[in-house]
Amino acid sequence: MNILSSFDKPTFSVIIPLYNKELSLPNTLKSVLDQSLQDFEVIIVNDGSTDGSLILAKAFSEKDSRIRVESQENKGVSAARNLGISKAKAELLAFLDADDNWEPKFLEEMHSLVLKYPSCGMYGCAYKAVKRNKILLNCHHLPEGIIQDYFQAILQDKISCASAKVVKKAVVDTVGGFPLGMTSGEDYYMWSKIAAAYDMAFTPKILASYNLVYGNTSGRIGRQDFCTESWYSLYKSNEYYRNEFIAKKAIDSGIRQAWGAHTKKSKEIEEQFQYTTLFKKRWKRLYLLNRIPRQLIPFVLLYKKLQTYYYMNFSSKV
Repeated sequence: MNILSSFDKPTFSVIIPLYNKELSLPNTLKSVLDQSLQDFEVIIVNDGSTDGSLILAKAFSEKDSRIRVESQENKGVSAARNLGISKAKAELLAFLDADDNWEPKFLEEMHSLVLKYPSCGMYGCAYKAVKRNKILLNCHHLPEGIIQDYFQAILQDKISCASAKVVKKAVVDTVGGFPLGMTSGEDYYMWSKIAAAYDMAFTPKILASYNLVYGNTSGRIGRQDFCTESWYSLYKSNEYYRNEFIAKKAIDSGIRQAWGAHTKKSKEIEEQFQYTTLFKKRWKRLYLLNRIPRQLIPFVLLYKKLQTYYYMNFSSKV
């Protein structure tokens, strides 16, 4: 095993938030330990797992001194990532979800990208999104280099995936960490904060796998956000694609909260983002949801969930 020659200052700190992923964690960690660049530390943040995830994580840490396990009560993925960042020793932070994987040269290629484009604050690669037996390749057709307009690129080519991202720790220290209390989209909010202040460099090499099988966006319907951060705080006059992207993410958040009858927040979002042109249909949906009588929402939501269940399980079958 190739252990760090300078453990006190590794090149990368790999941060893995962990919540009930005992089935996928071994493969995720194996993809890290198999990296061609071995100069890293791994910080696993157990976010109050109730399955065997913590036992597995500790077993790995006992075999490899580069792996450390931190634990907290269940506070969500943002709090877990922020704790990992606070414990990181390296100047470069690589984020990896506990059900995703890296190709063996992920860290090596990302390090080369950092050296080639040292002025950037964030670095990304192409990735494949995997769901059951389907593989979708995202953004691999883009050229290598500095992204000219991050917000245009993310709208058109989906260039952002948490497990395909490296960020400088000094940049996080400047813009602040992941938003606490944001139910979904917290990673996009983080990358948007960075992109608003720094350039992003990109490589079209497919170096990460994003596992869609374990996604549970339907389970978040109706849940309220409790964060102090706001998508509208990222609005900037005369920045068309930036404003359209934050409108998309904010309206999705508003729709989710409207399903839970959290209409004070969802109506605020409706008012703030009525300017959108690319996502006017989404906005109109939010407008209508905000006007459904509260007592009818549970029945409409049940219908929506049944539709989603049918689509996910039966629509592709003959």
